Amino acid sequence: MILATLLQRAAAASLSGAPDLDTPELDAAAPPGDADADTAELSAGGPFPQLYAEEQLYLPPSADRHAEGVPGIVGGLLDAGSQEERRYLIQGMLNALGFDWLGYGTITYLRGRWWPLSFFTAYANPEWVQRYFSHRLYEMDLRQQGVPASSLPLVWDVEQIESSPLSTAATTATEDAAGRRQRFVDDLHASGIRSGLMFRLASPTHVNQYTVISLQSSEPGRRWITDEVVGQALTLGLSLHEYLSRHSRMASETGGARIEISTTQQYILQHLLQGRSDKEIANRLDLSSHTVDYHMRQLRRRFAARNRVQLVNAVQQGDSDFGVLSEM
Repeated sequence: MILATLLQRAAAASLSGAPDLDTPELDAAAPPGDADADTAELSAGGPFPQLYAEEQLYLPPSADRHAEGVPGIVGGLLDAGSQEERRYLIQGMLNALGFDWLGYGTITYLRGRWWPLSFFTAYANPEWVQRYFSHRLYEMDLRQQGVPASSLPLVWDVEQIESSPLSTAATTATEDAAGRRQRFVDDLHASGIRSGLMFRLASPTHVNQYTVISLQSSEPGRRWITDEVVGQALTLGLSLHEYLSRHSRMASETGGARIEISTTQQYILQHLLQGRSDKEIANRLDLSSHTVDYHMRQLRRRFAARNRVQLVNAVQQGDSDFGVLSEM
């Protein structure tokens, strides 16, 4: 019933006038905002996440659009004849539930902080995406702290964020926590976002990596987000996750060469993904600090990473598709 209701409402919303979807998207190949300012900020705080849109997706020709057990929304996305049809379908479903935008991305928890890895821009609020990443709002996103570990959704509104207690872990050396929270709230207002729902899904293959799905609305308050709305929003979000994670790949990933590394380097990567320092890795693997440093430099070179965070990002985004060479 939920799937049928969503599909029926989506069709009606699309025909009756879904929002204009011809608004220019962010360039998925480059960070939004001022490039020089962003580069200066990112050099002190980690890599910029990979932004991608429909244009960067590759749908395998063998995808079975009518296989038994495929959710109706997934089938609808697979049956859509174009990117525009898929966007209208998702936008119609969002509007039928009272939402305006949907964000989909991956994050990792490393050394006590959440780091964004990738973000799908097709159904998101473009102004919010630009502000969120160029202003590094993820460093002060109280919603991430509030999402239950059980993957249950967090229902929120701007007023709730304004009154939430501050976390000392979110402070930085240059801005106090209260100021950063106000920047977060101001950017929500400037982007027209007033309320929403967010939940996380643990990665089945990567330690400390999660998919984050966020539905956002211009409607103030959160009383309108009833249990029925939550249930249908979860169905929509999980169906989009099924479509993106199982039936589509980044175009750049098709035909890519495997990265060959040694057994020792595989062990080092496993400990690195668990957030351990070079010294801790050396102790656990009974290696000298110089040996670990050598292998870390080799790994950064092979994964085209400039630092530890970029290396973690590159390994996780590559789905650990690397082979093993003989021991060095």
